Amino acid sequence: MRLWKWKQGYKFVSFLLLSVFFLTAGQVTARGAEYTYTVRLYAGNQGELLKGGIKCDSKSAKVSYGKDCTVISNLKYGDTVYIRPQEAAAVTDSRYYVKGVRRSGRDNSEAEAPVFGVASDRDFVVAYGISGDVAAYQVNYLDLDGNPIMESDTYYGNIGERQYVSSRYIEGYQPEALNLVKTISANESENVFDFRYAPVTAQTQDGGDDAEAAEGADTEDGDEGDAEDENADNPEGEDAPVGGDAGVDIPDNEVPLGGQEGLVDLDDGEVPLVGVGAEKSQMRMGFIPIYLGIDMAALIAFVLSAIYLKRKYSKKTVKFVNKPKDKISGR
Repeated sequence: MRLWKWKQGYKFVSFLLLSVFFLTAGQVTARGAEYTYTVRLYAGNQGELLKGGIKCDSKSAKVSYGKDCTVISNLKYGDTVYIRPQEAAAVTDSRYYVKGVRRSGRDNSEAEAPVFGVASDRDFVVAYGISGDVAAYQVNYLDLDGNPIMESDTYYGNIGERQYVSSRYIEGYQPEALNLVKTISANESENVFDFRYAPVTAQTQDGGDDAEAAEGADTEDGDEGDAEDENADNPEGEDAPVGGDAGVDIPDNEVPLGGQEGLVDLDDGEVPLVGVGAEKSQMRMGFIPIYLGIDMAALIAFVLSAIYLKRKYSKKTVKFVNKPKDKISGR
């Protein structure tokens, strides 16, 4: 009887641990297909947010504007978010200018690429620079033959500082590079950022609706951003908002990016620095050790449980078998 119970308990524990093993091994695909992401942009201390400057190439994305926080929600893995810092925020102190965006908790000098492929939840804060010796720089939007497809933009930055510039979302076109970076020169004729766009075919176009038009201004999500204003420079859960930018990124299979580069450094002769595909691949590879560790822990627990149960019930079975023999011998 006890031997039968031991076998049943062994089967139950085996089934339980094997279930954990297969669930963890398969959750990349399962959760990647279901999970949506959220990106937040905070105003910071030297400015305020405007109702604009943010677009997405996904129909499902929603943009909610608040006074000090803009929320882009319902994003899927592989969507591209376009943040135009100079159109998304305005300074409230004339000593500063809008330089770009930075990750929450980092310094204004650590501005980074404001257009990116979605692979995790993110929190951004508008980055500001202190106005000094400024020079104008021009941003052009050209087709593959060098013809303009949209009116150029002119902005200003400090001479000697590296300036990140974001591409624009243009329906029917796909930029070859999402972001450009270049050191601002005193010679304004050198401060030129050319984005090249390729036409999007009917097979590869993914709707490309402006998420800005899909959601009205001052929604409840936007009001929520007002309440978080006090922690705008370092919001709770830094680098780990809704889904956890620090480690709860569970992507699906590889998302085709159409040859786009995430960031191209014009100072280095247009040598690509960080491609969007490379970034996602690195993030994806970063989770492999985690799941291998979970599977290994489950396997070790399975083996130890089996050894423990075998020893425990084998001893009880021996006692049960020997006891009648002692009675018969009269000892």
